[in-house]
Amino acid sequence: MKMEAVKSSAIDVVGYDEQTHKLRVSFRHDKPQEFCHVPEQTFSAFIKSRSKSRFFKRNIQGCFPC
Repeated sequence: MKMEAVKSSAIDVVGYDEQTHKLRVSFRHDKPQEFCHVPEQTFSAFIKSRSKSRFFKRNIQGCFPC
């Protein structure tokens, strides 16, 4: 899984595996979290969002348990 840095006050890097649809989010002040069965469209919208933290809280957190 390739990890890439993002501009965010709370999120440090994110990674997405297109084969397994697994998303990994590493936070600046917390441990990394993994999410399963994340659609590519959701990951793409996450990367393009102005506020990564807001998008994460509204569209990812609690929605894709592994």
